[in-house]
Amino acid sequence: MSKQSFERAFQKPLLRKLDAEARKAVTRQRGQLLVLADTKDLEAVILATTGTKPKASQLKKALELAKKHARKLQSNFKTRNKRRYNAIVAKLPEIRLSHTLNEDMFIVSSFSRSITTIKNTMLKTLVAEGAITSEQSKDVSKNLHKGHGSSGNAVSQVQIASSVSALDAPTKKLLLYNLEGAFRSGDLDKISHREIKRLITDGDQIVTKKGKLTANYVSVIAFQEGSENIKDSAEEKAVKAVFRKFIGDLTPELLNMQGSSTLKEKSAALVVNKFKGKKNAKVKSKPVKMHTRTKVSSKGAVSKASVALSAKKLKTAKKKERAKSSAASQPLQLLGLLNQKLPETVRKNMKEPSLVNRSGRFSESVKVTEIAQTPKGFPSIGYTYQRNPYQVFEEGSSGEWSNGDRDPRDLIDKSIREIAAQFAIGRFYTRRV
Repeated sequence: MSKQSFERAFQKPLLRKLDAEARKAVTRQRGQLLVLADTKDLEAVILATTGTKPKASQLKKALELAKKHARKLQSNFKTRNKRRYNAIVAKLPEIRLSHTLNEDMFIVSSFSRSITTIKNTMLKTLVAEGAITSEQSKDVSKNLHKGHGSSGNAVSQVQIASSVSALDAPTKKLLLYNLEGAFRSGDLDKISHREIKRLITDGDQIVTKKGKLTANYVSVIAFQEGSENIKDSAEEKAVKAVFRKFIGDLTPELLNMQGSSTLKEKSAALVVNKFKGKKNAKVKSKPVKMHTRTKVSSKGAVSKASVALSAKKLKTAKKKERAKSSAASQPLQLLGLLNQKLPETVRKNMKEPSLVNRSGRFSESVKVTEIAQTPKGFPSIGYTYQRNPYQVFEEGSSGEWSNGDRDPRDLIDKSIREIAAQFAIGRFYTRRV
């Protein structure tokens, strides 16, 4: 395939979807998570705007009234959209948030409607308490932005997931293969590699094959200081720019890799379909030749279709038999196997830049406590560890120790997946309980 055909059939459609408008769909989606954990960003904005620092009691009261307002909004949403509310509650274990529903996290209708009213509640309280003036509250409001939170997906990330949503499994596998090559050669930084890989692999949890938000997708939003939000936005756009360059650097040779016949056929079909039905245009396309070694005896004719069907049934039966005897189909057995190997595997993986093993206390505290099933039928492995003092390293937790590289959840997730790979469990999720 020529470079021009490759660009027309593969690269340009991906890049068009990458630039498609997604912000309205994300912000207007019904049923989203609002995090009201603390007032650190609010305090920082007030200090930067007015030069004064509110009293702790004033900030506490503002947060309490904001939570009270959020509970009311949550109650209203639950009454009007009970099914969506229950779906979000069921989704929470998979999202792995370090917040508690109805305490510092709330399910609200949509941010375009709720976040402004919550912010106004806090600012009016601070004005009434004498912490700021009415005029100052307007400036504070401008600099107190909404951010997607440490566990949310930015609009640019939704766009990346949407751009690859229509690709089939073999094509995604090829993209991941090239992604690993680009990372090893130094063309991709660690953060971009991790994010793009996640969005290609698990993008179907965010968007459908048509690029629309899935019914069970949940946005996570928290208040954020304006300068920090701008910084996050720049980093997110940088990841999108890296993905754009990665797609742009792909060559037609991608189609000649082993196992890429599906992509070849799809690209060819896309070119051919543009001319079908047009006047004075003759369209020819060669079908893929499939060879079989089926022999037909003269006594009884056996069709190739029936042989293929029988082989398919046999293959399906073998898969079902393997599934019945696999560890994933026996949760108690799997739980025991994981706990048997987990401390040693966690210790082995405790290397810089993640947590480093010193006393063995952390690795010995890691335990799988339950194995549930997601609505789509995948195992959801719940684990725990000694939170005091190790939870301070979780990304998104309060305090100066919060660090993405040393997040215990990533270390435990990696260790569980390493063990699970030995038992061919397939796709599953992990979550801290």
